[in-house]
Amino acid sequence: MSLTESMDRMRDSRALLEGLIDEPSRLGPDWQPIRLLADDSVVGYKATGAAQAELGDTLALLAEAKGLGLVERLDWSFRAWAFQVAIEAGLQAEVWLTPEPETYGTACPPRLIGAFGRGRRELKVVAEVPSDAYEDIGALTRAVTEYRGWGWRIASRDVGDLPDPAGKLDAISPDVVMLDLALPGRSAARPAEGVRQVLDWTARSGATLMALGVDSPSRRTEAEALGGTLGRGRMLGDPGRLPVG
Repeated sequence: MSLTESMDRMRDSRALLEGLIDEPSRLGPDWQPIRLLADDSVVGYKATGAAQAELGDTLALLAEAKGLGLVERLDWSFRAWAFQVAIEAGLQAEVWLTPEPETYGTACPPRLIGAFGRGRRELKVVAEVPSDAYEDIGALTRAVTEYRGWGWRIASRDVGDLPDPAGKLDAISPDVVMLDLALPGRSAARPAEGVRQVLDWTARSGATLMALGVDSPSRRTEAEALGGTLGRGRMLGDPGRLPVG
């Protein structure tokens, strides 16, 4: 790719992302149900980027935003819009979302304060902590303290493949510990060493274990064998529109 082509592509990407920041409804969200494995009741919905062809893959979109320094603005815009959608739908279940680590310690943009503040007051929110957030443990712990001050619960995404997973969980004491069954070593019979530490920590702390990637009956069986009480995955419901009321 020539320099001119690279610059044209960057301008196109920036224009797309600036448009999404200004009009976050184009981002979605889609909502994937989170269910109690005991009875399939819905206890929450994860807000995810919409699967729209014009936007392409959500992870690719985030990578573009990171390259252009726009993750903070994009993430705040998405959160505020997700809150607005949930409030308008009269959602009583929890709203699960993943604040990007680049937003830790940043202030809500003034134009979004109304929608975001209303969401903080009226919604039950769970903030997911992605595994890469542990790269800056100071920023992460400060963010978790702030979220808890807002009344949010904390869920830690799979840390079973990171060094010292139990120590990482100790650092933030999440309410929910998540295991991704699509990754290797997530077996009740033969868990990888890091996964075993995660399971031991969860049992000691009394945190709730949640299984991700519950995409088949066998995965559901494995989730229950691991001691999971919550689940998310295609077998439990694809991302889609929120039910009203």
